[in-house]
Amino acid sequence: MSISALNIPHKGPATPNYDIAHNMHTAVTRNDPPGHFPGAQSVGRAIQLLSCIAKTNTIGSGLRDLQETTGLDRTTVWRVVSALCHSGLVERDTRTGLFHLGLEAMAWGFSSREHDPLIKRFRGMMMSLARISGDNVFLVVRAGDFSQCLHLEEGANKMSAFALNIGHTRLLGLGVGSIALLTKYHKHEIDDHYKRNKREYETHAVTLHKLQKWAAQTRANGYSYVRAASIAGVGVWFPLGSSADAAISIIGPRSRLSRPRGSELSEMIKQEILRVIG
Repeated sequence: MSISALNIPHKGPATPNYDIAHNMHTAVTRNDPPGHFPGAQSVGRAIQLLSCIAKTNTIGSGLRDLQETTGLDRTTVWRVVSALCHSGLVERDTRTGLFHLGLEAMAWGFSSREHDPLIKRFRGMMMSLARISGDNVFLVVRAGDFSQCLHLEEGANKMSAFALNIGHTRLLGLGVGSIALLTKYHKHEIDDHYKRNKREYETHAVTLHKLQKWAAQTRANGYSYVRAASIAGVGVWFPLGSSADAAISIIGPRSRLSRPRGSELSEMIKQEILRVIG
């Protein structure tokens, strides 16, 4: 794999076979059932539907899909979703009739960046991993077909170019943590994802076969592992809330990050993730 497939900046659900994936999902997505609090039934239903729409935001959700997923009757789904559309939290594609998150939901997400709870929650463990490994630790989240680097903690073997990654987005599969994020997709979903972004993948000499191969290897190993000309890295996926995904990756000089060490670091990352979200 080329260096461009690692975390060097550029423009711009098969469940992974992780030993800890189920435990992490339970810990992060633990929620009381809608209506658990007296008088909050309507709020619970709205949150339930927003969560369903968020999970399939890339392709969109139909009214029947939402009805089947939530178990709510058609009239209730239509009434609540209509209210969400009116508020701007949800929008309906006039061509397909499918529902997606709206501009107001995006604005809420942007406003949280000023006091990013994700960075606040994971910074301590990232500092610990950077100190123990001596290498560079990245926090990456999935944003549709892309991944975005939110934070970097540098170890003793820091590389100045890595700092330029913060805030940058790249297609899924074009980075260590980004490959880990890709493994959540079913094979046919990766096919569809590649078709949507084929032109950009071709500029990086990434074929559909390569993307599927990387995803399959990562699922089998329980972590992503990439070696380029001078650097190497390992990444671990974990669920974020009820509908999002994130990954922690460690990247350093190739001479320091052999495959056996990569396996050791992946276990260290998993333990730290469980410690934070457990």
